[in-house]
Amino acid sequence: MEGYLKKWVNFMYQWQNRYFILHEDSLIYCQTKGTPKKGQVHLSICSIRSVPKDPQRIVINYGMSEMNLRASSVQEKQKWLDALLYAQQKYSSKSQNNMLLQRKKNPFYFIEGAPELDLKRIHTTLTQFWIMQAQLEEQISLNNTSKISQLIQELKHTTTACAQELDEEYNKLIEISKKLQEKLRETNEQNSPDHDDFDEEEFVPTEQFMSFKMDEDEFYSINNELYDDRQLVKRLSSKKMSIVGVSPLFQILEQLRIPQPIKYKNLIKNEAFKDMIIGIEETREYLPAFKDSNESIKFVSLLKDMIGKDLTKIAFPVTFNEPLSMLQNLCENLEYSEILDQADSFSNSCERLAYVMIFAASGLSATINRVKKPFNPILGETFEFTCSKFKYISEQVLHHPPISIGYAENEHFEFLSDNNVTTSFWGKSITVTPLGWVNIKLKKNLDQITYQKCKSSFKNLIMGPQYLDHYGEIKFKNETTGDTGTLKLIEGSSEASYQLKGFVKDKQGTQYCIIQGKWNSEISITVAGMSKIVWVRNALPQTSDQQYYFTRFALQLNHLNRQLLKTLPPTDTRLRPDQRALENSNVDFAAIEKTRLEQKQRIARKELQEQKKDHIPRWFLQRNGKYSFGQEYWKQKETPEFQTEAFDIF
Repeated sequence: MEGYLKKWVNFMYQWQNRYFILHEDSLIYCQTKGTPKKGQVHLSICSIRSVPKDPQRIVINYGMSEMNLRASSVQEKQKWLDALLYAQQKYSSKSQNNMLLQRKKNPFYFIEGAPELDLKRIHTTLTQFWIMQAQLEEQISLNNTSKISQLIQELKHTTTACAQELDEEYNKLIEISKKLQEKLRETNEQNSPDHDDFDEEEFVPTEQFMSFKMDEDEFYSINNELYDDRQLVKRLSSKKMSIVGVSPLFQILEQLRIPQPIKYKNLIKNEAFKDMIIGIEETREYLPAFKDSNESIKFVSLLKDMIGKDLTKIAFPVTFNEPLSMLQNLCENLEYSEILDQADSFSNSCERLAYVMIFAASGLSATINRVKKPFNPILGETFEFTCSKFKYISEQVLHHPPISIGYAENEHFEFLSDNNVTTSFWGKSITVTPLGWVNIKLKKNLDQITYQKCKSSFKNLIMGPQYLDHYGEIKFKNETTGDTGTLKLIEGSSEASYQLKGFVKDKQGTQYCIIQGKWNSEISITVAGMSKIVWVRNALPQTSDQQYYFTRFALQLNHLNRQLLKTLPPTDTRLRPDQRALENSNVDFAAIEKTRLEQKQRIARKELQEQKKDHIPRWFLQRNGKYSFGQEYWKQKETPEFQTEAFDIF
């Protein structure tokens, strides 16, 4: 890809046309087409972002400075942005060359006689301190007086040891600073300034450079083909960097940005989390931002690409999404899990099955007025949810077809479900046909109940109010006792909207009860002429119309507090930047991140194909085409390897 873009030169010349050429992972620019190269940036080791307040601008950060580009239109900007991000992901492995390995070993390798900072030692030391700090916080929250006293003594000893080790690295920094100042003086004496684009004043927000921030990955982005050592020193000098006298020590460590575990590294760098306030509240009543009330889903522009196709293979714009993933959507089926607790208490197996059937129908109520789709999870993405009623874990185990598996349990039941579906468009509606199964085990009587969900249809795509309808028959079977049940959901109309009817039969075929009601309000059971209401829908939050019509339960699923931030693996959906940005109503950035993550996933899948390997789910086992929970997640969560062995998918 190549063409003209405007580039910020300086405050005198401001935006000037430059001709850009994207070749593999290099972005080359010239004064005009056909003229000699003026500069080159290697994208595989840069950060690329959009600017929400200036939708035509692209910012490329290559370590010591930024290149600001502006397209002639938003559409042109998006084409360039997609191409740049794709090139960056495709050739990112090239950054693992000898030059980068040398810089990772010693970022100040170009300064003769400079000592080597032991970054690994600093990281290990700080990690040790952070772990003890987290343990102390936990015991304080539990009011465990004896353990607190013991940990304080251990922390005093650890702090002294850490301070001694960090002090040694601090002394190295002082020596490096002296060597750097000497080289700066030599460079200024030996070289007069050049007058090409390398000396143009870059458009950089002042607050970003009030102190010299040398992120490790950004530091390595200074490539030899762009800067030789002399130019690198000049660039350092232009930022008036000074390390000597900086105090206290943690400020220096913050400036160096010592490598963090995957989770913290992604959180620190990604704009989606920059302005996020993470508190200690376990629940929330509102999303951090309300959605645009004037926003509507426009399907017309996509129709020609959708007709007759499986929609699981079509990439939809981010505006078609709600800020929850399919992994979290599976968990929404458990909002009324107390019905399963009640089912486990009955002695009559037909009554137990009837309650399971009502539980299955209750989950449909969460979809009322929900006209947007959940995010398709990335392969290996997970979601953990723990509440007073159950604990739940889900994982994206397959990409094509996309399959998410969810597992939940408490003292009364085990729940295992997948969302394997086929989705197709036939004109005025989208039809979702389930292929996967739901398996429920009631622990007291060892019931094994299975069923397949009903069909769903998203209607009035072109004209009229859009809505989601559920219809068809759901067949239930207790594999342990032989009891069966059927629920029939009547397809929506003015006379029979949301209605359902059903019955339960024992293994001899004798009808035990009738189930009837509406899946948007209440459902009752009738046994021997006696009826009772089993389920009533929970009231929605007052502002649900501005919050994607989420239930109060759904509002909690993407909630992130400090405790969760410490314990969740890096693959958890709550840490997904495009979904987080959409929840904060930063739609432009959500679209950019969605594109980046999709491209990253394609590259990862291609690498597996080239290696002739299949993705292996981390927490679920597959045997004969069926998935089961491996029971390892909760065990592994208590081990030190839980965080470090997770995939870097975001």
